[in-house]
Amino acid sequence: MIEIDGTLTIEEVTAVARDGERVELADDARDRLAASRKTVEDIVASKKRVYGVNTGYGNLKDIAVDADALEQQQRNLLRSHAVAVGDPYSTDTVRAMLVVRANALALGRSGVRPLLVDRLIDMLNEGVHPVIRSRGNTDNACALAPVGLVLIGEGEATVDGERVSGDEALAAAGLDPIEIAPREGLAIISGTTEMTALSALSIDDLRSLVIAADIAGAWTMSLVGKEPGAFDERVTDARPFGGHAESAATVRSLLPESVGSGEDMSQDPLSIRCLPQVHGTLREYLDTARDIVETELTSATGNPLIFPDGTTLSCGNFNGQHVAGIADLLSLTAAKVAHACERRAGVLLDAWEKLPAHLATDPGLESGMSRVHYAAASLATDAASVGTASERSFVASSGQEDLHASGVIAANKLTEVVILVSRVVAAELLCAARASQLGSSNLSEPLLAVLNLLETRVGLPLEDAVWDHRLESVGDLLLDGEIEATVADAGADL
Repeated sequence: MIEIDGTLTIEEVTAVARDGERVELADDARDRLAASRKTVEDIVASKKRVYGVNTGYGNLKDIAVDADALEQQQRNLLRSHAVAVGDPYSTDTVRAMLVVRANALALGRSGVRPLLVDRLIDMLNEGVHPVIRSRGNTDNACALAPVGLVLIGEGEATVDGERVSGDEALAAAGLDPIEIAPREGLAIISGTTEMTALSALSIDDLRSLVIAADIAGAWTMSLVGKEPGAFDERVTDARPFGGHAESAATVRSLLPESVGSGEDMSQDPLSIRCLPQVHGTLREYLDTARDIVETELTSATGNPLIFPDGTTLSCGNFNGQHVAGIADLLSLTAAKVAHACERRAGVLLDAWEKLPAHLATDPGLESGMSRVHYAAASLATDAASVGTASERSFVASSGQEDLHASGVIAANKLTEVVILVSRVVAAELLCAARASQLGSSNLSEPLLAVLNLLETRVGLPLEDAVWDHRLESVGDLLLDGEIEATVADAGADL
């Protein structure tokens, strides 16, 4: 059980999103919510005009809304802001968004009732997952409008994998719709929830991915490498980046003692020799990304912010420039890891002095792994061409909202890059596995364990075969952490 109290880690987000961990609202958070709500109710009763409580939005900010129309205004807001298109987000992404928003509201700076956060938690615990489309959302609004619609019995949600209307979904879970209160519609949709949830899941994925890439590179090094000195601890001590040292140490723990020719001035291709620098840089940026995203997970990101002394402050805490920027940086760096993996797969296919051409059992009659390498090259190029978003902006609401972080776009791009890169790492693993079958038993126990895992889980035929589903399956295995776990269980120090 995870307590929603205004603090949240990436591990807790993934536990709720992917493992179905249950959540509950902390008592101190409930008290903060009640105090914050009283401030909103006092404002409504006083008829004092306060942006985000009893006014219009955006460039309609100067229009006052009568107290008896505020609930209708919130319903209108949820309906009008449900504008996204494209494929719906996956269930784990929706769950991540729900827990991230519930936690942000639990800080007590948004003026919502405890009831609203309770109902978000109920939706998580009972498996009511609003249908949220993935394209067309702006950074600070729109994405969670479908969540608000389901809360009031409208919109659509999935329950046990079935897509039904919002009221049917609530009924199936034994929940009643709520009457949305003044301020609450805006509080649901305002903030950096979408980009933060997406980035948290991607950081979790990339941690497993970079370890799997280290494993794949160590496997290639074991088969065709000549000079293990590139991974020597003295090398990383001379340039003391922690991520570089971690990747080099992972490779060292996986190499058999017999690796290397012992020849003076032997140099492996840069895709092998520079593995600690390329993979390690992604590790470095993941540490930075964790700091940024976990700060965001514990931040009040709405507008206006409501304080215990009754103060309300209109602000820009909904701007997610830092999340947007780090998402782009991770995309760029992960794509470079993909290029390294693709090149090492190519080295294996070209190691004709040690291995059959294209890793085929009967070159010419068979194509071997050449098309797996083609797929890796295409996927790596695709990952590198996804591009960045955080330097872009647009103008909305008649110029009132004239600067945007484009963080949702950046985070969606990162999600796409993670999948592409995982398939490239899978390609190197599969090529290394084929090379081991054909030409070398020079593997450490941890790498033999990975070979056995791949043979058991996806099959490793020696003859020409269909590889598309194997690339997908191995990519999923590494994102799920199974490659990493297999190596660790076999005694490697990761």
